[in-house]
Amino acid sequence: MGRDPAPPARAAGMSGDDGAVDVFRLAFEEAPEAIVVAQDGRLRLVNRAAERLTGRSREALIGYPFTELIHPDDLERVESRYRERLAGDRSDRVTTFRILDAAGDSRWVEGHSRPALWEGRPAVVSFLEEVTERERERQAAADLERLLSRIAQLAPYFIFVYDYDLGRDLYINRPVPQALGYSNEESVALGLYPFEKLCHPEDFARAIERDQRWVDVPEGAVDVVEFRMLNRAGEWRWFRSLNTPFQRDSTGRVRQMLGVCLDITELKRSEEALHRSEKLESLGLLAGGLAHDFGNLLTPILGHAELLERKLPADSPAQANLRSIRTAAERAAELVHHLLVVSGRGAFEPVPVDLDALILEVAAMQEAVLPEEVHLRVEIAPQLPQVAGDPTQLRQVLLNLVGNAIDALEERGGTIIVRALPVDVDETQASVLELRERVAPGPAVLLEVEDDGPGMDAATRARLLEPFFTTKPKGRGLGLASVVGIVRRHRGGLAVDSNPGRGSIFRILLPLARNAALASSAAS
Repeated sequence: MGRDPAPPARAAGMSGDDGAVDVFRLAFEEAPEAIVVAQDGRLRLVNRAAERLTGRSREALIGYPFTELIHPDDLERVESRYRERLAGDRSDRVTTFRILDAAGDSRWVEGHSRPALWEGRPAVVSFLEEVTERERERQAAADLERLLSRIAQLAPYFIFVYDYDLGRDLYINRPVPQALGYSNEESVALGLYPFEKLCHPEDFARAIERDQRWVDVPEGAVDVVEFRMLNRAGEWRWFRSLNTPFQRDSTGRVRQMLGVCLDITELKRSEEALHRSEKLESLGLLAGGLAHDFGNLLTPILGHAELLERKLPADSPAQANLRSIRTAAERAAELVHHLLVVSGRGAFEPVPVDLDALILEVAAMQEAVLPEEVHLRVEIAPQLPQVAGDPTQLRQVLLNLVGNAIDALEERGGTIIVRALPVDVDETQASVLELRERVAPGPAVLLEVEDDGPGMDAATRARLLEPFFTTKPKGRGLGLASVVGIVRRHRGGLAVDSNPGRGSIFRILLPLARNAALASSAAS
């Protein structure tokens, strides 16, 4: 056998020549952790790993104040731990802190220390493991978590993780009820999974359904579902949720889904308004074409009837037939006029109109024919500015809307309120209008006709403004269609708010007359 290797050089402060000392010296020098002994605030003993960790030689370290190796931000905590150890604390607490190497760079270490005696006096033995990479990774993870948390806080939508087995969200970036206007007390009353109570009953099963919904959906694919939720004001808001499998079980069945959910109510309204506008435009063109051709046919009928009346003796039996022909033709001409209004054609020269006087005039006319149980109330803001329009056509709008409200209340009775007040139209107000393509931001007058009648369901509201659509037994379906045509020609806006059992409100925005608009701008 060969000779044993020479024993390693003695560490400063160690003594003895027996085999046990050599073993301990070897373990001390070759340990992967830095081992240091500190006494009176200075280093008394260090191993090779301490040299590597600090970038300083053993000679430079012995007698060096250990506090000068500690990062200033961690010094108070390390000194406190040092004093505790000197006082005899032998707990297993671990201290993580930074030291400064010879180049001035920070290195993270995890320190285990114990009280000890060195040459008969109290000292502290510390075992230091470098954890710089781990701490960098931890810090990077913490920074990323903070970033994601901040993004989640600022995001104008819901971010959530839903667990199918638990039947609720494991995480959501903001409380759903509070985002919908509910108070903290109301939110608590809705329970741990408020979505179940706030989601529309027709949409809930589809929104959380798993077995069919996730069939053949691969990892990373996005599933889209739309649903309604009820806000504090009683309005059903539309939401679109983009979801992806987040966790699956051993069979591949989705256990959790990650979703991003945003409010698309205004988008839905815009799409519906555009669809209605395109539909009304098409119907208007059709009505205009019919009116034009029909008017061409009526002209010779009326002309020939008039010629025959002149040629036939006044006592001729045919005169009665001619009068019937003329009456029918004149009624048809009235229908042509309505169709021209619906289509937005015909002569129109806007003038300043006192809407308050017009409202009072129409109210006085309708008071005379009101059923006994129906009451009409007028609410007009003082100094209401003039609007730009045709008084005859605006009178027709009021007569149609008030007349429809009377019809709605005829059987059960109730109250009709006609309001007029000045407003400043902005994008938010314009977004809720069903007819808004010609509405310009700025000062306007808001005209409202409200009743507390039976209201309308969604199917009726969807077709309400179409020409020839009516719910009345003898109606022609041109009243509201004419209102639409008149409002469009006045570059105004229209909105209808109605639900079964909650009555109806028709809101019309009318632009101010030019001089009134200028006066309003100067006053502001």
